[in-house]
Amino acid sequence: MLEAHSSTLTDAPAVAAPVDRATGRRWLIVGSLFLFMLINFADKAVLGLVAIPMMHDMGLSHEQFGLVGSAFFLLFSLSGIAIGLIADRVSMKWLLAALALTWACAQLPLAWPSSFAVLLLCRVLLGAGEGPASPLALHVVYTWFDDRERSLPTTIVQQGATAGVIVAGPLLTYISQRWHWHATFLTLGIVGAAWTVLWLCVGKTGNQHSRRARPIATAKNVQTRVPWRTLLSDHTVIGVMLQCFVAYAVVAIGFTWVPAYLRLGLGFPATQAGWLFAAQVAVQIPVGIALAIYSHRLLKRGVPTRRARGTLISSACVISGIAYGVLFLDVPPFVKVAVMGLASALAIQNFTFGPMLIAEVAPDAQRGGLLAITTSITTTAGLIGPVAMGRLLGAAGDAHGYEIGFVINGALLLAVGAAGFALLDPQRSRRRLQIQS
Repeated sequence: MLEAHSSTLTDAPAVAAPVDRATGRRWLIVGSLFLFMLINFADKAVLGLVAIPMMHDMGLSHEQFGLVGSAFFLLFSLSGIAIGLIADRVSMKWLLAALALTWACAQLPLAWPSSFAVLLLCRVLLGAGEGPASPLALHVVYTWFDDRERSLPTTIVQQGATAGVIVAGPLLTYISQRWHWHATFLTLGIVGAAWTVLWLCVGKTGNQHSRRARPIATAKNVQTRVPWRTLLSDHTVIGVMLQCFVAYAVVAIGFTWVPAYLRLGLGFPATQAGWLFAAQVAVQIPVGIALAIYSHRLLKRGVPTRRARGTLISSACVISGIAYGVLFLDVPPFVKVAVMGLASALAIQNFTFGPMLIAEVAPDAQRGGLLAITTSITTTAGLIGPVAMGRLLGAAGDAHGYEIGFVINGALLLAVGAAGFALLDPQRSRRRLQIQS
């Protein structure tokens, strides 16, 4: 860093313009990836938003619809691992464009009347295309920003997921009510194709590697690569995966069943349920920004990331778990909506803090692969959650079944939050992995 500021005054004008252009370019990349994640999560949310008319038109039972929700995750994790392993060896510009184009192709067949088999296949294809999306988007961001600069851009990109659901809630509900639920899939297919064109015009990776102050590299003090088994058995990595696994169950169940719960369980009409679903998700933005700012301030004061990131996200998991427990109390429907919004907003922050903890532990050469592998492992929760909730609803047959499922998620959040206090320690992990700080 000292070398970057040691130019003479006569040199300054020569380097100012390239630096300014690079700074502007990296925020353009962040903005594009924000839209990437917005579309990604709108694609996920659409199934829950059209659940009732789709189930009615296609004659689907709760169990069948739960299977459709879980089908999305059939290849989600496998594709994430497979593509993650080659992420450091191929052009990220073309890789992300291919993923977005896959999403568009998976949505378009559902723009017209389709069979149950076609519905399943389209959701499987969509999941295969979206599996690597989040870790690869963050990997691109991390090529433009140093470790100490990553909190804000990571939060912005991850808030694209929140914005996707906020936009999808009222907009796709309106499209479904105004025309037909098939029109929502046509809309998403067109939007996905449009983003592909945008990315091909502006997409690019940076050349930023972590600016950790390193001594002269020797065979004894630095490992440029670490065995995958060693990385995946690290305490911090395990802690992140446990917390993100449960958080992803919250996400998968939320996308598939929360809109239906708002209508059938709490009695809200379709349009109001769409807005309430969007409002629940909107809570994630101020919560995410507040936690990111607080974490950044702790880091600026020299607080180690064990506390500024690990302890903070573990506390969020515990509070989220307690909030879900309130659903068992006899409180008004709007209170339940508010409590669920807070609980999910806290749980979802795992997808901001988890990748930063993983990136801190991973060697630069393996960062993209480790992000993709850990994300793919944790998203297997999506295979389990929706179908398990469907079976629970089939057995319970009323709103109480929804609440049992949500409270089970809360209990799991309490458990992984408590485990995180002991497991999440990046400094200890780096010493163990012999990566220099």
